[in-house]
Amino acid sequence: MESGNIPREIAGGLLEISWYFPAGRENLDLFPEPVVVANLRGDIELHWLQFSFLTEVSSAVFILTESISEREYTLLSSLQGSATKYYFIFNNQAGKAKQTLEFLKKLTSMLKLNKSHVLWKGGTTNKAQFVKVLQSAVAAIMKSSPKRVSIEAMAETARQLGIQVDEDNKECQTANTYAKEITAQIKDVAKYKREKLRLQGETWRNLAEVDKELCRMRKQGDTPLENYKSQLKKKLMDLCAQQNKHDLTDGLITFITGIEHLHHREKHYFLKWMKFGLDPIARENLSKLWDQYKEKCKNSKDDPKMFAELDKLISASSLGVEHFMRELGQFYEAECSMVKEGKMAESQRQFTHLPSIAADLMLKGFPMEIIDGDISNIPLQWVTDVLSQLDAKLGGKYRMLVLTVLGVQSTGKSTLLNTMFGLQFAASSG
Repeated sequence: MESGNIPREIAGGLLEISWYFPAGRENLDLFPEPVVVANLRGDIELHWLQFSFLTEVSSAVFILTESISEREYTLLSSLQGSATKYYFIFNNQAGKAKQTLEFLKKLTSMLKLNKSHVLWKGGTTNKAQFVKVLQSAVAAIMKSSPKRVSIEAMAETARQLGIQVDEDNKECQTANTYAKEITAQIKDVAKYKREKLRLQGETWRNLAEVDKELCRMRKQGDTPLENYKSQLKKKLMDLCAQQNKHDLTDGLITFITGIEHLHHREKHYFLKWMKFGLDPIARENLSKLWDQYKEKCKNSKDDPKMFAELDKLISASSLGVEHFMRELGQFYEAECSMVKEGKMAESQRQFTHLPSIAADLMLKGFPMEIIDGDISNIPLQWVTDVLSQLDAKLGGKYRMLVLTVLGVQSTGKSTLLNTMFGLQFAASSG
């Protein structure tokens, strides 16, 4: 890196981590598997603890140096007996080459080095060719049974070396306990959603269809307008009553307790742990279903109904914090409908506090879902009351400006917003 050798007053001892992920294209992928490269900023002599950590968790350590003096030799010789592979990249200085070679010869037997472990980069070395040499060295490591270390295992190594692990603090552990109470119950995502997030099932789908039909009136036929509207409203109320009969499940009670009673930092950790716990479960479920889908696609004679069933299962196998928030929104919506129709007294309400909790989460930076990705339903009363609570918490002095840009994919919507605000919004297909 040009100008990369300036004194580092802040970044000394910092580990920068880069990930390489193969795209599955053999001719274009540099490496067949994901690779993590951790770069220690600064001199290893001044940051021996961080360097020791890297030697414990890495398959190979590349040491960049201009020369090896007696002091550096003494330091490096302490690595004797380590199972990690060491590579040296020399930016050769002619005046010290002889001394460096002598010490390097001694280190060769100590650290089990061979010719491929020593890379020389002279002043006339072609940079592009040298990059190829480095890539070849990493590719060779990948073929020789490299270490595969999880983040959790790295944390244990850090503890043994006396490095502070953030997750060990009490607030983080308390939040993790709450999250695990929920995620430990989940094995089959679709089954969990059916049994524990019951308000998002077929009843909600039917409710959303009736709600849309009340606006569109496409299936009215010969039925008089007022009669048809009355039928739809009655159907809507019956569906809301069905939803309202359900009680909160254990998982939802724990979730509400977590977002309501934990204090700010614990709440933040709780939502993070929920995400970390739910993502791999959903990913594993989805991975199996996609494999089945690919197999079915190979055989074009398969029944189309089977594809439709797989599509439903794939949709049902996504699970995140947003699904728990949706469930709370549906409980609130159903209760509001019952009160409006006079089927429940105001004093019997259980969920009046939920919009305030959701507004608190928004104030802490947690995004609020207005329309879901499964049923495409907007719970109007829930959204209205959450935003009203938010307005009240902000003292009624502030206004939120919502800008929506609608258009077909790849017509420059994100570009327009980025240009207007000088930002870089995330963009993705669909």
